[in-house]
Order: sequence, then C-alpha cells, then structure tokens
Amino acid sequence: MKKILLYLVLTLNIFEGKAQPPMNRYTAALFPNVTETTNVLFSTNVPQPVPGGGFYEGITGYPLNVNEYETTNVNLYMNIFRPTGDTLSKRPVAIICFGGGFITGSKDHWSIRLLAQELAKRGFVTAVIDYRLGMNIFDEALSMRAVYRGIQDGRSAVRFFKADAAGANIYKVDPDQIYIGGHSAGAFIATHNAYLNLESERPASTYAWTQSCGFLGWYTCNCPNLGCLDCAGNNQSQSGHAKAVFSLAGALGFTTYMQTANDPIISMFHSQDDGTVPYNSGQPFGSVSGFIVGFDLPIVYGSLPMSQRAAFLGIPYQFNSYTKRGHSVHEETSSTLYPDIVPGISNWFFTKLLKPAAHTISGKINVCSSALTQTYTTQSGLAKYYHWEVTGGTLVNYNPSLNYVTVNWSNTATSRSLKLTPYSKWDGKGDQVTINVNVADSFTNTWTASTSGQWTETGKWSLAMVPEPCHHVAIPAQISPVEVTLQSSQTYQIKSLTLGNNAKLTVKQPGNLILQN
Repeated sequence: MKKILLYLVLTLNIFEGKAQPPMNRYTAALFPNVTETTNVLFSTNVPQPVPGGGFYEGITGYPLNVNEYETTNVNLYMNIFRPTGDTLSKRPVAIICFGGGFITGSKDHWSIRLLAQELAKRGFVTAVIDYRLGMNIFDEALSMRAVYRGIQDGRSAVRFFKADAAGANIYKVDPDQIYIGGHSAGAFIATHNAYLNLESERPASTYAWTQSCGFLGWYTCNCPNLGCLDCAGNNQSQSGHAKAVFSLAGALGFTTYMQTANDPIISMFHSQDDGTVPYNSGQPFGSVSGFIVGFDLPIVYGSLPMSQRAAFLGIPYQFNSYTKRGHSVHEETSSTLYPDIVPGISNWFFTKLLKPAAHTISGKINVCSSALTQTYTTQSGLAKYYHWEVTGGTLVNYNPSLNYVTVNWSNTATSRSLKLTPYSKWDGKGDQVTINVNVADSFTNTWTASTSGQWTETGKWSLAMVPEPCHHVAIPAQISPVEVTLQSSQTYQIKSLTLGNNAKLTVKQPGNLILQN
C-alpha cells in the first residue's frame, strides 16, 4: 500500500498537480475565472511634465502643451490578472498599455481590462499599466519625449516581472516569456520596446534639450535629459526589453529600428480607414490636425510598412489588416471586442513561442510476435513532458517526464498504434504524432538498393531496419552485381535468405549469420 501511495505522489509531482497537462491552454478560455490584484506599484518617483496652459489645453483639459522643463514626480501602478486555480509555476506574461495619444487614457479603460481578463483565462499572467502622460503637440522634437517616457515606463513594467521572478516569485512568471502590447499610444510603447533598443537610436530631443518659455516664448528653458531606456523607474539592474509584441493600431518612428531577424516577433492589427494612427505613413491625428493651429508631430510608420520591413528582415510577424474598423480596431461595440482579437494575439504567441516543436516517434513499426516488448523514443530537449497513448498494447513503467516509453504489444489485437502529445514547460500542447504498428510471426525484408552496401544500413532495407529473427530476407535479382556485406561483430538471426541473380551476401569474420529455416 505504501508503494502505491508513493507512486501516486511521484506521478502527481511530475504533472505539477495534474493527472495530465491541460488541453488547449493559450488557444481556448481554459480558466473560467481570473484573480485581479489592483494598484501594484512598479515605478516610483518618475518625473512627469506639467501642463503648459494655453488655448487648446484650456478647452480640452488634456496636457497637450506641456512644459518639458518643469516636472513633478509620480508613481506608476498596474493591475495584475492571473488564471484562478492555476498551478503552473512559470507562466508567460502579457503587459497591456492603453491608448489615448499620450495625453489621456487609463489602465482602467474597459477594452484594455477585457483584453487582460480574456488572455488570463487562456493561461497568461496579464497586467494593465499606468504610464506618464503629457505631450507637446506643437513641437515635433519635443513630442518625441512623450513617446520615449512611455517606452521607459513600459520597460519598467517588464523589469518588475523579471525582478519578481528573480526574487519573491509572487506571480509565478517566466522572465524569458514577457510580452508587451497595446492600443494606439500603448501600441507605440510596445513596438518601440521591441525595436528601439539601443542608446544610439534615441531621439536627440530625449537628451538635454531646450524649449521656448516665458512671456510669448521670448525665453529659452532647459529640458532635462530623460536618461537611458532603463534609467527611469525601479529594478534598473534588469533589462526592460520584451520577448514579443502585439500592436493594435500602432506605429514606429522609423522602421529602421527593426534591424535583424532576431528582433522580437510582432502581431499587428490595423484598419486602412484609421484616421488617428496611419495605416501606412504620415502624421498621427491626421483627421484633426488641420483644425489645430501650430500642430506639429513627426511622420510615423504604421502596420503596413512595419510588416514590409519585418518580411524583408525575416522577423516573424502577423498582419491582420482590415478596411472598416477605424482606429478602435479591437472594439466591436462600446462593451465588446471583435471576436478575432484575443485569439489572434493568444494563438500567435502560443504558436511562435509556447508550443513545442514538431516531434517524431522512433521505434519499430513491424514487430515480431516473439519480441512484443519494444521501446520507442522521441526527440529530447524539445518538450518538458510527454503524453503517450497506446492502442492494442500496454505501457510499461510509464514516466511522462521521459522522452521514451516501453510498450508491450498485444499479439491478438486487431489494431495497434502509439500516439505522442508533447507539452512545453508552459503547458503548451504540441501536435500529436501517431505511428501504427504491425505484429506478425514473420515479415519480408528486402534489399531495395541497386548498389552494394553494408548489412547494417537500415535505409537500404524495405522495412527500414536491420533484418531480425522473424524476417525472410531477400536480395533480389540485379542488373549489375550487388554485394551486401555483413562484418559486424554481432550474430544475426533470420528466418530465411533468398538471393537473386547478381546478388551476393558476404559474411566477414567475426560476423555471424544464422538461418532458422
């Protein structure tokens, strides 16, 4: 009884508390509920510019004419969502950033929260984050500072999860599988996290810069250096670079930020009728810029040129293009998402990053009835555990953490097969592979090559295996002489041997061949 209990405990430990890995994680809403932790501090005392006043700030209430030379320190928070009841110890993270042109918006926006909740139901840890607001839309160079602050804050959120994984491990995340995405301005943060990753790529205005100030702008004020990409916020010993990105109506300052095929993968969603962020290239807010005196924002490059650049470099990408969704490419109504958005994000990350590579099963598919117990293997290092299923036989000493299995085949079964489903360490389900097995008292194994060779060359036998005791071996007639040489130190047994014209078998010492018939 103690041995049985011990076996059950070991089996449960292997599966981290599950009888077998969950099905369809990341590709379906596996978890019905999520657990939210609100207002988690991730960035302390970061400088945010103060409103500069003026006509347009006065009528809109938005900080769109900020004084870059004057700041106040703020703290940034995130809400974290986790699948309720999940026991996986290392989970991928998706950080989501709201839209609003860097002048408005909140992590509490309904569609951003809904994205986070739905992705968490599929097995991700997710977070909706604050970032600093405030932009000067009347100065092209100064406006870049707003985007750069957002990039810094997004990187601070990435660093938060890396630091947690290295320390308290409260959220049980994999620091190597942290993704970032968002809508509009939030998508700018995500795309630049992925591709603006060098100090040399920083816009010049993010260093020490100047801004007109005082009465009628007659004076010049000094704007502070915003610091390096990971120089704002907490946990600065970590890197804030994410593994992958999704972009809902996003863009890049320059597609040349995308440099090599090893850059983060990206999934993009954009509609051609977007009047806020260009689908191709142009100024943001193109639909209203003509009504704002002094409007001056830089040209940016939307999803179409980003996809073209990714294709040129060989960066894996997914481009979901639409014609009539406008700027809110993910919001079908005022309370619902388009049904393709969450699967489009989740399935992309799963397929490219979380799903095990394709596996094969190696082992005998033609089994002699005198040797019914056989071992089958698959590739090692590509999965964490392996779910084997057998028809017409039984598994012997099955351990799902090993990349091989022993099967005792039935001599009387009408059909026999072995199936393997590999799972990654993130519980990502791989493609199932199947082999069908034949059991018989004898098989015919024929030399299929028209050239000479060694007895042990499996690729030249019709059964793709060295002849076995239940095999009738045939080396058929040849147009030109063919010699098969057995020079192994092993002794081989076969049922019978047939040699055709111009076919020759040479057994060299210490090789030995025994014919049963």
